[in-house]
Amino acid sequence: MKTVRVVLVEDSPVFRSALRSLLSEQGLAITSANGTSCHKAGCQPDVVLVDVGTFAQSAQALEELVREYARVAPVLLLTREDRLEMLLVGLKGGAVGFVEQSASMKELQKAILALAEGNTWCDVKAFQKVMSFLPVLPYSKQFELTEREEEVLSHVSLGQSNKEIAAHLGLSPQSVKVYVSNLLRKSGVSNRSGLTHYAVARTLARTQSSPKTE
Repeated sequence: MKTVRVVLVEDSPVFRSALRSLLSEQGLAITSANGTSCHKAGCQPDVVLVDVGTFAQSAQALEELVREYARVAPVLLLTREDRLEMLLVGLKGGAVGFVEQSASMKELQKAILALAEGNTWCDVKAFQKVMSFLPVLPYSKQFELTEREEEVLSHVSLGQSNKEIAAHLGLSPQSVKVYVSNLLRKSGVSNRSGLTHYAVARTLARTQSSPKTE
């Protein structure tokens, strides 16, 4: 049986060492990249495991690294319930699976092997949580978003203020406020945190046909 080669992108030395040891015990060949690019790591992996917490201060860095690794091997995100906005960024970058940090080692191993075989993987609990934020008919005409609303939603999901979004998109803060109000109305959520969940759910609905189960 072929040994699956995994690049582990994790900036915490303690967590990286522990995870590397545990995964090695499962028969996986682990290379630690410590947030560097695949070229710098000198790797040819079968799967890349990225802890989104490594990029807590830079969504752009996460998206760029995931996009680079995705050209080489399927990317699996290690995420947390309180970092759903980074999950969205990773999926946009090209990740094809995600597992919560609270998952068992058995589940993590299954996810890695699934990606190595060319499949996708969704953490069932996280999938159900974010999908619960979708309206009953999210893609009927009444819930379609304009191109500008999609852009604003993307920035809201990254935790940016109306003023910051306005600067990025060349709009006035008042215009952004109107777009956010429209998004709240269309999504059926009551606050910006809900919009983050909604953005993740929309992305998952588009990229994943169904979650993997044990």
